[in-house]
Amino acid sequence: MGQNTLTAIVLKPENADFNEQYRALTTQEGQGFTIGIKEYVDGKKGIDDRIANLENEKRNIDTELQNEEKRLYEQAQQRFKEGGKWTEAETHNGESVSHAQVSLNENVRLAKNRAERLKRAKDNQLEAVKNELKEFDKNFESVVWAWNLAHKRSDKPNGRNEIIQIGTKEVSLVLGQHLYGGGFAWIEPFYDGSQPTGNAKSGLFIHTAGASMQIITAEWYGFDKDQNPVKIDKSVAPGSKVQLHIYTKSMYGHNIRVELKSNGKTLKANTYGTSVVINANKKEEDPATEYGITDSKDLFLTEVEIHDYSDPKSVQPPSGTQTGTMVGSDGNDPPIPNVQKAILDVYIDPAWCAGQAQILIKPTIHFSNQRQDLNVGLTVNCRAAVDVKIPDTGNMPVFVDNIETNIESFHPCGYSKFEINDGSRTVDLLGEKSLPPLNLFELVAGPESNTQDITIDLDTDTTECSFDGSENDHEKHALSLIDYPEKQVENDAEKEEESSTSRDHKIKVQIGDKTNVSHEQLVAFSGKLEKYTADGDDKQLKFKARYIYNYAPINLAGHPVHPIFRYFWLGNGVPTNTYLVKTNTCRYQQNVAVKTYPDVGWSLKLSYTNSTVEKEIWKNKRFANRNAARFQRRPQKWIAAGEDKSIGISLGAKWDKDNEFDATADITEQIKALCEKFGVIGRFVNSVFLGQENSNNSSQGQPTAEDRAALESVAAQNRGREDRALEQTRNDMNSARAQLRNATTEVQKRNAQRNIERVQRDMDRQSREYKRGLTRSIASVSVQWPQIEAQFEWSLENIDQVGPHHNQVGVVLRGVLELTPLIGITATLDFLALAQRAHPVALAVIAAADITMALIGDGSKITCELSAAGNFGGKLQGFLNTKTGENSFNKNDRNANDKQVTELKCDLEFKLKIAIDLAISTKKLFVKVTVSGKFGADATAKWTGKAPIDADDFGWYLAPEMTFEGLEVKGYANISAKAETGSGTPMGSVGTTNEFTWQAIDAWKEPKKWDKMYLCKSE
Repeated sequence: MGQNTLTAIVLKPENADFNEQYRALTTQEGQGFTIGIKEYVDGKKGIDDRIANLENEKRNIDTELQNEEKRLYEQAQQRFKEGGKWTEAETHNGESVSHAQVSLNENVRLAKNRAERLKRAKDNQLEAVKNELKEFDKNFESVVWAWNLAHKRSDKPNGRNEIIQIGTKEVSLVLGQHLYGGGFAWIEPFYDGSQPTGNAKSGLFIHTAGASMQIITAEWYGFDKDQNPVKIDKSVAPGSKVQLHIYTKSMYGHNIRVELKSNGKTLKANTYGTSVVINANKKEEDPATEYGITDSKDLFLTEVEIHDYSDPKSVQPPSGTQTGTMVGSDGNDPPIPNVQKAILDVYIDPAWCAGQAQILIKPTIHFSNQRQDLNVGLTVNCRAAVDVKIPDTGNMPVFVDNIETNIESFHPCGYSKFEINDGSRTVDLLGEKSLPPLNLFELVAGPESNTQDITIDLDTDTTECSFDGSENDHEKHALSLIDYPEKQVENDAEKEEESSTSRDHKIKVQIGDKTNVSHEQLVAFSGKLEKYTADGDDKQLKFKARYIYNYAPINLAGHPVHPIFRYFWLGNGVPTNTYLVKTNTCRYQQNVAVKTYPDVGWSLKLSYTNSTVEKEIWKNKRFANRNAARFQRRPQKWIAAGEDKSIGISLGAKWDKDNEFDATADITEQIKALCEKFGVIGRFVNSVFLGQENSNNSSQGQPTAEDRAALESVAAQNRGREDRALEQTRNDMNSARAQLRNATTEVQKRNAQRNIERVQRDMDRQSREYKRGLTRSIASVSVQWPQIEAQFEWSLENIDQVGPHHNQVGVVLRGVLELTPLIGITATLDFLALAQRAHPVALAVIAAADITMALIGDGSKITCELSAAGNFGGKLQGFLNTKTGENSFNKNDRNANDKQVTELKCDLEFKLKIAIDLAISTKKLFVKVTVSGKFGADATAKWTGKAPIDADDFGWYLAPEMTFEGLEVKGYANISAKAETGSGTPMGSVGTTNEFTWQAIDAWKEPKKWDKMYLCKSE
């Protein structure tokens, strides 16, 4: 037999999991197998069959001889019975026997001689065939085996494996535990002196079925001066080069992604480079350059391989890792120990240390649709001097992929990447080599303004297609878009064109019931598929993806509502659109669904406005409260001020960037209706016991114009009587002041002062009775009780977090609970009231002026006060991604989204105000004219502060900061006038505004920040 190509075949196990198309044997972990040579097995079987046939033929000769002897004996007996000559006696071989016996003996002798001749012939043939078998075996005495790892389709076997003896026709092997996980080994027989072909027609692939993949542990290593690896047991400096050794189980050949985090935030894998700085003052031949970051990624990339640790200086694996031996170069050599692990080279990027004194780096491993956080920290001393410039490539992620784990990947007709990009995410659906190709990519989109451009990139090669030249040839048929949501719209348009009819794409939507109905016009999508690549492009497909909303009428509880309520629930079951992409190669055949989800976002807001109370701290009164006095100033106590408590609610939706719907009126009506149902009893009580129903009966007659005129006349008379009384009080105050000025003796002065105090008592009484606000307080405090604002939002969002859900969307829930404020306190000092309290003359002068302003009109007053307002509040905010499980209560998720759970806020404002407000109103002949003026100046200084409460690797902390907004002085002189009818109908207005602003002290450019204040710090 000549030196022909040999073919490997599986001999054991008998029911092997063997894929004949791809020539691949899949074994269970720890399962043995036997590989033989097809040409040897088939050839030997043919020779063995011939030997067996000859031996059988030889045995048949003995059987036929026995049968012949029996026949001859029976024949002799028959002849003897016949008598005659057969019974006659004859001498034969010295004995007297019958003629029949003589004939029997002679015939038996002849039969035996013939049988002996045949057996000798068969023996000669057997000897020849056995010699042929020996020669056949000699033809395979030079057989050797290639037995090595098969990394990629382009790899070639590296020759003979010496541990398998030459001339071995059957090889029994078992894969070691360090080879578990999916990576392939290659076995091929060939003749010594030649080389293995690496062709699947000759050899075959062997790997183990994936079991429980696991990250066992990881270790950080640095390098000594001789560049030998050294385990890190202390902090490192920025710029250092380190290695992360990741020990795995059942993951040989898998690509893994490594995310490095500090305090929950991802540390970017940066690429550095030198760029030219454009400067008009520089000559072109001498451009300025700067060195910096040119690209950033979230993840580092590496791959699980087999590593030799026989060198004592190499990294020795910790206990519990997956170790084993590889065959050596000589069968007599000791076995070479190996371990299954991935190695990641990392430069400690100085950019990671920005604004930090120390960081703790921890790895998160992404693999096979899983994510595993490792508590293996590397401390970086950010204050160490940085004198090392990391290479330009820096930590640039490189897709390693040295080891294939899918047998299909070894077929030359196909592609090795399937990347989908939607403008913000790039997902390789073949990135996880341990899984079958994924078939789903989800995104959020709208119909018109919020569409997304989808680009699918493949590195297709169909030059060695198995169907080359036939109608099933994959060339120009490898990538196509076979279904899309616009197809139905296009079909409807074709039917309209054929029937010469047209459909209005403007939809008028009725909202509400018969008693409360409104209409809104929506425009349905009427376009076509927008595809940017030509048919037959096997490497790229580009098209515009959109979500087409269904604006068909919809009812809830029997009432028409806006069609957008069809998408109020965004969880499981929300309607989707599908773009179906088909690939067809020898290596892969995929149907990938690009699913679009509605981009509608909902917002629900709730607010609770609380009351404000105030209290007079220091009065301006000079008179004493006497039991006999008919009027006394009320005791100092808290009283309500401003508006009362209230609750607000609103609901809205927004989609496709520009479309909005405010459902506040609808839900308000529903709430009112609900309250009406529960309020029947209350109305019954009011009508029967309190009479309020009757008093508020809308059927009662309304006042006529004559009645209103009469009422206004009475009010005017009362106002005139009050004004005359106030004028008298002002005259009394002026007289008392003159009396004090003209007093010469102490007795006269005391009498004049008592007279002023008496008039002040009368003035305070009139202020309360007439509700004119003439009483001043030297110092007062107002308190704003807690006010609450809550907002809840929900929408579908693309998952940008790299990991097992990167190709999907999830419902994101957000909520904010804000106290605005938790408490607010304002303290006011009235300088005019202080002057009144300090001197009786000032009391008289200011009181007279206040009465004069009150007589001019309601709202007219003179102000000279200093106020200090302080507010303390905060907010509690959170989020939840229902798909990934990210939430505000997870430190890493919270920091990755740059969201603190709690933030405290405070502000302090000092304001000095000097102002005169005038409001004059008169009515003549059913025409009311109001003239108002505001003259004054304000000086305001404000400080604001906030302190987020958060946690890092060292514990919970406050991060306070303060901002000074400067000192601003503002002056104004504004005058306005308006005329209106007696019923309030405007007739005309005129006004002038004059203001100026002066920034006396500038605001801080940057807030002042303090170091983290740890509430509980762990060392």
